[in-house]
Amino acid sequence: MENNTFDLIIVGAGAAGLMAAAEASHFKLKVLVLEGQKEPGLKILMCGGGRCNATNVKVTEKDYHAGCEHTLRHVLKNFSTQDVLRFFEQWQAPLALQEDGCYFSADGSARTVLKALMAAAQSGGAQIRLGAKVSSLAVQDGKFNVVAGGQVEQSRSVLITTGGLSYPLTGSDGSGYKLAERFGHRLVPSRPALTPLMASSEMFTSLSGIVVNVGLNLWVGGKKVHTVKGPLLFTHHGFSGPAALEMSRAWVDGRAKKGEVKIDFFPQEKLPGADFLFQGTGPREKSLKNLLTAWLPERLVVILLGAAGVDGLKRPGMSEVSKNDRHAIERVLRAFPLPIKDTMGYAKAEITSGGVDLKELKGASLESRLQEGLYFAGEVIDVDGRIGGFNLHWAWASAVSAARVIAKKVKS
Repeated sequence: MENNTFDLIIVGAGAAGLMAAAEASHFKLKVLVLEGQKEPGLKILMCGGGRCNATNVKVTEKDYHAGCEHTLRHVLKNFSTQDVLRFFEQWQAPLALQEDGCYFSADGSARTVLKALMAAAQSGGAQIRLGAKVSSLAVQDGKFNVVAGGQVEQSRSVLITTGGLSYPLTGSDGSGYKLAERFGHRLVPSRPALTPLMASSEMFTSLSGIVVNVGLNLWVGGKKVHTVKGPLLFTHHGFSGPAALEMSRAWVDGRAKKGEVKIDFFPQEKLPGADFLFQGTGPREKSLKNLLTAWLPERLVVILLGAAGVDGLKRPGMSEVSKNDRHAIERVLRAFPLPIKDTMGYAKAEITSGGVDLKELKGASLESRLQEGLYFAGEVIDVDGRIGGFNLHWAWASAVSAARVIAKKVKS
């Protein structure tokens, strides 16, 4: 092999690209990472509110949307949660477990995670070239010619880890999709996932900053088709927090069928209705408003009572709350329509749904079935996980899975 030919060129220095560089270079492969931005790992720095939710205590194929569950399962087996923990511990970036099962950077800084990835890659000899956006990728005489920043490099294999379309300011511009299409790959139509929801009314604007644990239910044609539970954050523009982000993908799918999202402010109650609120109400003089504020923020209670058309000064203990009042309260507390206009799109989406079809890749190697030596990893593939560290885990696992196969081929 010529001295100026690389074993592997990685397109994109994000989570998957840097992890792949770390893995491949430690197999003594000659690795070059090409990154169009002037800094690596910009999206990593944004993950988990800057704390980097790197993985979850339990990760299975059930935590993802993907076109080939069999392949997904085998990729995840190649790099488990314990493998992730050991890797970052080794590179002085330990992860800490939270009560909800999420692992974050122990020092609360995503930059620590990024530094660990950079150190792991560079210690193995991987070259990382910044400000070098790939403009052309072609095969000639069994090798890849990669043009980036006016320079042409040759490699025996190429791994595309350019991400999707989410958070475009970090460099996610869909360029990896175009490279895949040049080799005949079919793209699963992309759409934003894990993105905030925009409100269609100003009903909840005054609640900006308030967080409530809720259940969100998507109803289509009179049937409940999707449910998520978790914190809902009211914002100036609409709704965010884990519950809203998790619901965004399903709402986009259900929008064409005139689906509607309804809030259940008491998802912990297994029985429907609101009778539990009026059992043992305490002093008979206690008002309905005071009764509800024991459960929910006062500003929210005022809005909900207004929507129900019920006077909050009425006292259930004095039989001032009628049967009709109770039904109205039940509707706003257990099935209140969430006024959604749209999502916040790719600009605020944590992940992209869609991309390179997993079925067009060779199992856990993630090598193209259409072009030998061409591989994909991370968000550029049509795999998107739920919130909680699953998408970064996919980046790690897919990168390691591909890098190990590439190393094995080079060494054979």
